[in-house]
Amino acid sequence: MMHHKKILQELRQMHRNVINQKTKEHNKKMNDLLKDHEEEIEQIKVEQTEAMQELMQTHQQSEEMRADTALSQNLLGMMLPAHIIEKLENGITPEPENFSCVCLFFTDIFEFKKLVASVDPVNILKLLNVMYTEFDNILSRYSQLYKVESVADTYMVAAGLASNDKSEAEISECAKQAFHCSIEMQRAVQKMNFSLFVGSQEVKLRIGIHAGVINAGLIGTKMSRYCLFGDTVNTASRMCTTSFASRIQVSPNVIKVLGEDETFRFEERGEIEVKGKGKMSTYWLVF
Repeated sequence: MMHHKKILQELRQMHRNVINQKTKEHNKKMNDLLKDHEEEIEQIKVEQTEAMQELMQTHQQSEEMRADTALSQNLLGMMLPAHIIEKLENGITPEPENFSCVCLFFTDIFEFKKLVASVDPVNILKLLNVMYTEFDNILSRYSQLYKVESVADTYMVAAGLASNDKSEAEISECAKQAFHCSIEMQRAVQKMNFSLFVGSQEVKLRIGIHAGVINAGLIGTKMSRYCLFGDTVNTASRMCTTSFASRIQVSPNVIKVLGEDETFRFEERGEIEVKGKGKMSTYWLVF
């Protein structure tokens, strides 16, 4: 017969064994559960990292697209008037237009052919680049002016292409901006030092301004250009080629569209022979 103390010890031992076994099972379950959660947490972390990388990539692509769009718009802005760009962006094919009054001015270098004959071609290109870069900077300050083109030593600017339904005040403003801009260009050339390119030879600018009816339109599908046509273009060109060095010659039409504004002073040049026009009275813009 077993002593009760021994029985109690055995029962206690059995109880401890049961508790230890349950504790081990519980710990195992907890470890397995934690391991499962850790795997889930790691998976969530991986998914979050991938989502963040995808978001960053999408953001970068969006930024690049915005930069490309801005660059394209800037390039278009250098080549075409704002109202033409707006039509193209809206999917509208620009039709040829007729403007009742546009102010045009041309600039060229006095005795450019002699300069070309005596100066290295590379230096001529450098000279034109420096000059036209300065002209572009000046032009950017005038809201109504648009650089039509620059060919060799000729730089052509139009004022008033934003609308073909302008009031007298708006037309007058176009003429003012053309006058101010042409004066700035003359003064800029007079201050610039071109000796690095042409040595001791002088570089002097001629400018001619005219105003009148213009026909304009987008030409071509590759490297499209916004071209201006009409007698006004020819006359403005003649105002430049018959001008003197460091002078700005203007036609009576420009003074007429200027209106009552008394900001500018003019000096009568008198009658000159203009190719295709015959005798024509012109004036010097005093600056």
